[in-house]
Amino acid sequence: MTICVGVRVAEGLVLAADSAVSLQGVVDSPQGPQQVLLQTFSYGNKVTRVKDYPIGVMTWGLASIEARSIQSLIMEFEYSYKSTEDNLGYSVRTVADDLLSFIRDRYEAAYPTPTDDQGLGLYVGGFSAGEFFSSQYAYQFPSDTDWTVMHADREDGNKDFGASWWGLTDPLTRLIRGFSGPSLDELVRRGADQTIVRQWAEDGASGLPLVFDGMPLQDAVDFAEFAVQVTIGSFRFASGPPLCGGDVDIAVIRPGTFQWAQRKQWAIKD
Repeated sequence: MTICVGVRVAEGLVLAADSAVSLQGVVDSPQGPQQVLLQTFSYGNKVTRVKDYPIGVMTWGLASIEARSIQSLIMEFEYSYKSTEDNLGYSVRTVADDLLSFIRDRYEAAYPTPTDDQGLGLYVGGFSAGEFFSSQYAYQFPSDTDWTVMHADREDGNKDFGASWWGLTDPLTRLIRGFSGPSLDELVRRGADQTIVRQWAEDGASGLPLVFDGMPLQDAVDFAEFAVQVTIGSFRFASGPPLCGGDVDIAVIRPGTFQWAQRKQWAIKD
């Protein structure tokens, strides 16, 4: 399980995620086959760079497809992918489409009829050649049919800055938006008018008044780390297994550059 956070500000793009990787599988039991937690690893790489591009990838949900970790599949994709010097007019969307096609082929081969516990989330964000502002896309297997554009330009042409998060989102959603999906459902179950409850949530009536317009890049880094740590702390102290945890990896992307603001001491790839 995972918490991934992307923060888009005028000065750049920040990606952050935890490092805990939980592997699930089916084992035989007296009651028949059962889905269980097989192992939890502490050094998963959920934030990675695409070759030499100012483009990052985050993943959540499935930690592997059959015997292959998602990180290893991304590494295989970029192994034969063009470098920036051979792809001068690259765009984030084109790179995202190519990566999605590569992952989809392997996902569909492994899960021809996927179930709810075989979800895989994919985020691609960064800077296209010659572009000053970032682009972000998110995709969820098996339900999505196309990318969701994150923080697209506003109708008046101004840029839209802010944070997005994926994976185990309830703790962060509760803090920032003032509610979570289960809490809204419980209100309705107890008799609250569903239309009013949903409208209240959509209006952001109980949300924190966060300000991302004008936010410096270092503050975006600090916010991303804070957001991931909120989720890690929630799962650390709540009942149940610690589904999020480990080191927090943080990447900072600007036009033409990809840098690590914070990273595990040992990591598979540069």
